[in-house]
Amino acid sequence: MTVGDEQRIAVRQAGGGDGTPLVLLHGIGSNSSAWAGQFAGFAPTRRVIAWNAPGYPGSTPLPAPSPTAGDYGTRVIALLDALDIERAVLVGQSLGAIMGTAAVLLQPERFACAVLASPASGYATPEGAPIPASVAERLDEVARTGPAGLAERRAPRLLTERASPEARAIIHRVMSEVTVEGYAQASRMLAHADLTSDVARLRIPTLVMWGDEDIVTPPAGCARIAAAVPGGQYRVIPRVGHGFATEAPALFNAALADFLSQIED
Repeated sequence: MTVGDEQRIAVRQAGGGDGTPLVLLHGIGSNSSAWAGQFAGFAPTRRVIAWNAPGYPGSTPLPAPSPTAGDYGTRVIALLDALDIERAVLVGQSLGAIMGTAAVLLQPERFACAVLASPASGYATPEGAPIPASVAERLDEVARTGPAGLAERRAPRLLTERASPEARAIIHRVMSEVTVEGYAQASRMLAHADLTSDVARLRIPTLVMWGDEDIVTPPAGCARIAAAVPGGQYRVIPRVGHGFATEAPALFNAALADFLSQIED
């Protein structure tokens, strides 16, 4: 679909009903199809929308080579406008938590609540300073090996050894589908983002949840983000890793549904 100034956003959507629409934002090595378990769980009762972030397959990259979190947040708002969604439940996974928080801070009245799953904190690197070595490694890796090589090396880290073959296949496939430009832009945004500071300004009901075996955004870092949210809630999901929306969709959906029952009653 087209938003704003003729910018394309690839969107998956399904469902309907009386529930507040659910907007899903994927992580850096993913895309909208990784949310299959959440479409299955929530589309019977509400409209469910998942995007491919700017620069990801079918979506126009952002204009700046090094976009800010706010640039992604502005595109989220443009998506809501294009879909005629006045108010949404926002779920951001990993880097999507940074993008989603930025959108909420831009227009908090557009969001009933926010759920930040396995949130990436960002590196809070000042503008103009060298990017962190780990981000430079990401940029070199995707340029050198391409998305297929990226998936071969990094996809297994998102899941525990208990993950099903189906979950492994999804995680590997979506990472192999990233574009070099979109992944590079998102990596540069990650270098400068500071989610811990951003969430301290949230004033809507917020849930932070993570897997207790996450090695990508480890539990201690997720807990620091949760502690920074004014009045926020948190949920630790046992025996799952970073990509637990895909690894254990029933557990993810149950935690999300429980939180929504508090907000929407």
